[in-house]
Amino acid sequence: MPTVVSHARIASSILCAALVVVLAPALATDMDDTAGQLHRLQALIDNDNEDVPATLLESGACAVRVLSGVLLYRRDPNRYRNALFAELVIDDYAERSAGKYNEIGADEAVSAMDAASVAPKGITDQRIQMVIGFCALKDRNLWMKARDGSRLSLARFFRGAALASLLKGTDEDTVAITSAIDAHTASRHPSPTP
Repeated sequence: MPTVVSHARIASSILCAALVVVLAPALATDMDDTAGQLHRLQALIDNDNEDVPATLLESGACAVRVLSGVLLYRRDPNRYRNALFAELVIDDYAERSAGKYNEIGADEAVSAMDAASVAPKGITDQRIQMVIGFCALKDRNLWMKARDGSRLSLARFFRGAALASLLKGTDEDTVAITSAIDAHTASRHPSPTP
């Protein structure tokens, strides 16, 4: 004789199966769209003469927004400065002011960075892999502790490396850009009171 629990399990199984049928094509389409957008942008990285669609700044994928933002900024810094800066924010200041740093060892950091920078099939440009790594890590507050006691933010490492490589050949100072973004972000968080 079926019990309430067995009815609940059956209903749950049916609901899960229905969600898989409904959501699987949507998830595949989103991933396909992201991969397609990244492939499109990969062809534009070293070709400043081709237009970058500004509509990609509204993509649902962080990597597409960041990469298109950098490429648009590279072509027209004054017009796309705010759009790019908004995508490069790492907002870990509330956690950090509370003393929270997710510290990991060097080996674990390498593994985390490798896992974070996995690109869709056909994306071979390491600059895109760095952008993907930045997007995967920007909200995780992961830090590697150096031998001298200092800390290295994995997200900031990816952001700086990606930006420097994508803006190579321009007069842009990537350290100044990232420092300005971080200073502005930090200013929005009050210092903790002792």
